[in-house]
Amino acid sequence: MGKQLGPCRYTSPMRIFLYGISSFSYWLTAECRPNAHCGVGVSALKSCVPHRKTVEYLEKVFPSIPQPYHVTVPVSSKSSVPQAIAHLLRFAFAERPFVRIENGVFASCPELCFVQLALTLPFHELVKAGDALCGSFYIDPTADNGLGSRVPLTSRKRIEAFVRRNVGLRGAKQARRALRSVVDNAASPPEAFLWSVLSLSQRYGGYGIPDLELNRRIRPSKRARRIARRETLVPDVSHREIRLVIEYDSNSEHLTPFQIARDASKRMALEADGYKVISVTTRQLADAREMRNVADQASGHLGRRLQIKAKRFQDSHRVLYATGWSLGRYHRRLWLEGGRASDEM
Repeated sequence: MGKQLGPCRYTSPMRIFLYGISSFSYWLTAECRPNAHCGVGVSALKSCVPHRKTVEYLEKVFPSIPQPYHVTVPVSSKSSVPQAIAHLLRFAFAERPFVRIENGVFASCPELCFVQLALTLPFHELVKAGDALCGSFYIDPTADNGLGSRVPLTSRKRIEAFVRRNVGLRGAKQARRALRSVVDNAASPPEAFLWSVLSLSQRYGGYGIPDLELNRRIRPSKRARRIARRETLVPDVSHREIRLVIEYDSNSEHLTPFQIARDASKRMALEADGYKVISVTTRQLADAREMRNVADQASGHLGRRLQIKAKRFQDSHRVLYATGWSLGRYHRRLWLEGGRASDEM
């Protein structure tokens, strides 16, 4: 359900449209996607050129977004202020591609945002951004683990459909290429990274384990339901046909006793139904050698030996790990440190 925008404490000096990375910084912290009535078309861009007062306004209403701000403008011109970088947009969109997120402030919709990111981000970073836009989490430094839960802003299918409807849009080719490796419904950045390490094509540095599903809800047996005390279970990564589950175990200091007990009962219920459960800790996920062992275990359960066939696997694997799962670069450090630091972000 979309968000109804309430009154703003500040008066906007004029309209401003966030572009690409700045839009992404906003969407990473949004609790939900605004209602459809908040959408506007390209015609609303008229006379939207950044100046000192708009920069000051953005600093007040969005202290999380780092500078320089990337903004969309209707005419080719340099920004008159060093804190803003102007991007010319001249395209006949088939829809309203911008969303009002605050009084006088608009962002590229999540689908357009991803395509704009594709113009500047390298492949692995773009996949990570896509996982976040299609994930069920948002950044909240005040939360115990630095994350909140939300309905995904978009999905692979929605982004693909957006690209199809807007033929000729710059960045579409790179976006389509990365979308093949984006996953829906990741509940945290480390969980999305776990998926990438195990499932990404070996060409891009993953182990290419086939037919794995992320957060696919299953109905366990009657006995398992008694153990788990719930009707359904949602394994982090699973292969239902061979009954394999790979669970990401977050750092225990971020979990309550209730969460620890709930995770333990979930594992016991899965094992009672014959699932092989492999647990991956944060430390293991951050260690490429440890994750090779996890991939070997998963492949062994599939009845095959893990073989690396891609010629440039090692180079791509190093790039994948250098990219990691952190999204901290997209926000101001002081804003992040205002809450609680977490390796989940």
